[in-house]
Amino acid sequence: MVAWAIWEDRNSLINSGRSKCAELVVSGAEALLSEFQISKNATSRCPLPPSPRSSAEWFAPAPGRLKLNIAVAFRKSVGSIGVGAAIRDDKGLVLVARSNQLPGRFSHIVGVLMALREGLLLARFYNFCVDAVEVASQLVASIINNPVPSHRDSKFIVNDIKSLLLDVGCCKCQAISKSGNSLAHRLALLAFSSVQELIWLDLSHDVPLSL
Repeated sequence: MVAWAIWEDRNSLINSGRSKCAELVVSGAEALLSEFQISKNATSRCPLPPSPRSSAEWFAPAPGRLKLNIAVAFRKSVGSIGVGAAIRDDKGLVLVARSNQLPGRFSHIVGVLMALREGLLLARFYNFCVDAVEVASQLVASIINNPVPSHRDSKFIVNDIKSLLLDVGCCKCQAISKSGNSLAHRLALLAFSSVQELIWLDLSHDVPLSL
């Protein structure tokens, strides 16, 4: 985790000229590790004590349900976008997560739409019935939930997404804050560290599988 945090900070310095102090780099790595450990311990016999939640945090789906979170990351110097997706149960356990790059330069809206389609394809591939899908874009959520067919250049990908939503048993897309979507966003950033697609199955083992 620390190595990844150093790599991310180095790329930030190269791409934007901004860098964090060593203490912030280490604390960021610890936060990511903590988030994964919470997921790993979600099914423990001794559940973690409840902690106060703010509206900005991720909220678990209803009992027995699953939630899909997706995010996209952009790098000006890279001719691709990073995509992150994670499916979690009502206890917060990550059942499957994905980190991959998609080649091409896209607008923010199209990038989010493509990431959303990738996340839904992941859910369908592993035959997960998803009750909720969350993205950090109110505009994208509105586009997907609008019953009127889209006439934009993105209408084909929007139609794909609506079809995939039905395939995985979900009827709408919800907007969430970037902080509440932090795990998917970190996975999207992680995509730039590997030329291969990474899949995590049951993160209690914490073992990535490259496809």
